[in-house]
Amino acid sequence: MSSGLSTIWYAHHQSPGDPGYVVVGVAGDEFADGTVVQLPPPARRPAGWLAEVHVAGAGLVPHRVVLADAVTPGAPALWYVLLPVADRPSEADLVAFSTTDRADGDVLSAAQFGTLGIDWGNQVGAMRWDTASGLVRQVYVAPAVRRRGVASKTGWAVACIVHAQGWAELRADGVRTDLGEAWVRGRQDRWRVEVPERTVSAPPMTPPAEATGVPERNLHPDHG
Repeated sequence: MSSGLSTIWYAHHQSPGDPGYVVVGVAGDEFADGTVVQLPPPARRPAGWLAEVHVAGAGLVPHRVVLADAVTPGAPALWYVLLPVADRPSEADLVAFSTTDRADGDVLSAAQFGTLGIDWGNQVGAMRWDTASGLVRQVYVAPAVRRRGVASKTGWAVACIVHAQGWAELRADGVRTDLGEAWVRGRQDRWRVEVPERTVSAPPMTPPAEATGVPERNLHPDHG
């Protein structure tokens, strides 16, 4: 769970009465950066907590991610669908939705999502990354909801899932759109120094047909 804070340690709690467990990322100097501390139940959030991940049992993917309000202030409620990328076995997508069909932070499988009767076109954001290398391939936010913290909140959810699964830590390369570059520059220091300088300017991800009626500030980073 990389952030702009210098030290993050992790509290692991066993869920009472079942094989599930909770992982809480905490900002603070009580332990060295990256330290994992096993705490007895009940599960709780130590002072300075940033994010909390719920896993139903060993070998299962997280089913819930909860972020502290201070992590992505002002961001809308989001729930997610985690699914593999067709024909790319090492890659995964986390797709974000902002409807009232599920609680903020819920993480569904594609099969669970299918029971809701919601069209994929209702997504407000998504992140694709390589689970083996940690390389982030794509970050997308629907034009109408840009500049509201959707990318940051989705990225934190991905980082939580990655940590809980023991996958490679997220990293970026030098390929970014203008909006992507503005997002990186707006992040906190620790995260920024881990991202290489932009070497390739990728084209915008918003087709012209989808830009009609969208405020300029949601399409171009130099429009406040």
